[in-house]
Amino acid sequence: MSLRGIVGTWGMGGVLVGLLVGCGGFEKSTYDIELNEDELSSVPYSCESGKTGRSPSGWSFDVRQRWTFSDGMHGGTWLEVPGSYREFIHRDTTESADVPYVLEGTTSSEGPFQFVALDSWAEFETAAQLVLRFYVDSDSLEDDRIQGFVELREDVTDRLMGNDVCRSWVSFTGRKVKG
Repeated sequence: MSLRGIVGTWGMGGVLVGLLVGCGGFEKSTYDIELNEDELSSVPYSCESGKTGRSPSGWSFDVRQRWTFSDGMHGGTWLEVPGSYREFIHRDTTESADVPYVLEGTTSSEGPFQFVALDSWAEFETAAQLVLRFYVDSDSLEDDRIQGFVELREDVTDRLMGNDVCRSWVSFTGRKVKG
């Protein structure tokens, strides 16, 4: 079909959209990430009950990591992080920590960006709902540098202790890997 036939069938707007979709756009970016070492060793937290502080045990993640963002389905994005995050949120997983953990995220067109993993568990007289969120405070997933935080939100109900919702977090910075 000739260009004239295409324009007649789809209109000039359709041709422009087709050309723009085929040209450039976000596909994939890899970053060397550095978690805040002070926060990682003694993770800050705050709870709806008013409790605040720092967890003396910290989180057992490597300070330096490599994350990959890629174009997802329907204009969304995917984030690939080390498999240790899967073990962190899902506790009893059969997947090796060597296998990257992939999370679905928000749109790839503009930031900030969020990627979320959910889980829940119950044992004895305690139940919990967990949300692991990766928040990237950047306008683009193609910037040379990014920053944000990893947050764990825990909604725990214990028959003896009651209910509380707490969040803990560790901030990060990242530098885009070139080439």
